[in-house]
Amino acid sequence: MAESALATIKDAVKRLNSLYVPKVSVGQLSAFTRQLATMSGAGVPLYQAMNTLWDSMEESRLKGIVGKIKDKIKGGTPFSECLSEYPQTFPPLMVGLIKVGEVTGMFEKALAKYADQLEWEEDFQSKISTMMIYPMIMLFVGISVLVFILAVILPTFVTLFAEFKQALPLPTVILMGISSFFTGYWWVILAAVAAGAIFYSRYSRTENGREVIDTAVLYVPLFGTAMRKALLTRFSFSLSIMAGSGVPMLQALSITGETIGNAVLSKHIKAAAKSVERGSSLSLALKDVPFFPKTIIQMIQVGEETGKLEDVMSRVAAYYEKEMEMTTRRIVILLEPIMILVMAVGVGFVVIAVLLPILGLSSIVK
Repeated sequence: MAESALATIKDAVKRLNSLYVPKVSVGQLSAFTRQLATMSGAGVPLYQAMNTLWDSMEESRLKGIVGKIKDKIKGGTPFSECLSEYPQTFPPLMVGLIKVGEVTGMFEKALAKYADQLEWEEDFQSKISTMMIYPMIMLFVGISVLVFILAVILPTFVTLFAEFKQALPLPTVILMGISSFFTGYWWVILAAVAAGAIFYSRYSRTENGREVIDTAVLYVPLFGTAMRKALLTRFSFSLSIMAGSGVPMLQALSITGETIGNAVLSKHIKAAAKSVERGSSLSLALKDVPFFPKTIIQMIQVGEETGKLEDVMSRVAAYYEKEMEMTTRRIVILLEPIMILVMAVGVGFVVIAVLLPILGLSSIVK
């Protein structure tokens, strides 16, 4: 009986483990793509290159996928078709670039271009994360200190004040009410946070929810400006990569619309793709989209007229990347004094609320 129960538990654990599949990080995919591009450039056959990479990988989700792909390549399946079977790991941009590379004979260039894209994306995310570390630490410390005071320290003083049965100052009454709510209804707070997180998670997965959230983000003071510049950077860089790889404009816009990461901009790009399909130029298709500044429209027009769209969009991406970094730094610089001020006001209010009745008690004792 015990052995049967143990076997059931082990089987349940295995099933739970199988449900958790770690995602392939941008860094892992970047390293894989760059190594494959290098080996392909050196003349190593695709199957041999994939087999070598698979053999050198540590155990991970990516290794399992690469193992399956190399077996299909050995059977004659095109590489782009193999990648398209794993959309959660290999984005449409990668599949599209490689498919064009296979048709045009620029397979190595397509891989190298996408490796550039991934390395840029990884560096981009790293810069944002680094800039936000200090404000997030300050926020965490401030909230932790206030919760500790309200939930642990203040209840001791509440008992002391109750013994003297003295009328308490308004700040103390307010603070005691907050403390009582925290200690008596902490489960309500946790339940509300959990319910809010679940609702947000589900709502953000709907088409309407994603559009509402992405629209709201763009209008948040300061953060919205940084997000707009980040999206313009990503759009410009992606278009530059695909233009340089020979991807047709209609397909490039379709892929960019799917991978841009913002429902509002995605909608605009897909509308522009329809205009291009009807014979319009890209600059003309984007002219009436309020998201794109006039300078970008003019530069795209120049790129189309001169046949140097790749170079022009690369320059646009570099410009907006610097603009985004400067905006993010300004946000961080502004956040630091604001957070310090908020923490000082919060802690100061707690100190005053605790000291006022203590001073009153000391006068009574005298």
